[in-house]
Amino acid sequence: MSIRQKELLEEIEVARSKMHRLSSKKPRTSNEVVQVSTYLDKLLNKYQLTNYQNCKLQKENQ
Repeated sequence: MSIRQKELLEEIEVARSKMHRLSSKKPRTSNEVVQVSTYLDKLLNKYQLTNYQNCKLQKENQ
């Protein structure tokens, strides 16, 4: 796992906790919850892309 992936995982966990905390206090359709959810989706997409790229590089180097 690359340093970037570890950083993304940490950021994902922070965003996930924030979303969970907000959604327990506010409706899930509130602007704040939706914004954090959208941000979390972007982080997850970045993580998935970096994971795919790392796997691809590892296969090429074998």
